[in-house]
Amino acid sequence: MAVSDADLLSKGGDEVRARFGQPTIVSKTDQGNLLWVYKPSWKLLPDDSGTLYVEFKEGKVIDIFRKK
Repeated sequence: MAVSDADLLSKGGDEVRARFGQPTIVSKTDQGNLLWVYKPSWKLLPDDSGTLYVEFKEGKVIDIFRKK
């Protein structure tokens, strides 16, 4: 997790949208948490590297990570 992303933990969706914009995909996890996925807008190879995942529980960020 990048240092700049860590300050979003326990923040709400408005703060995440302010930094990253609208998510590419919104879904629910098996535990019932909300998952926002941000895929890079342009890539040479179609894989999931560079994809950002933000997980919310009760409206607050509980996990944020990027695929390398």
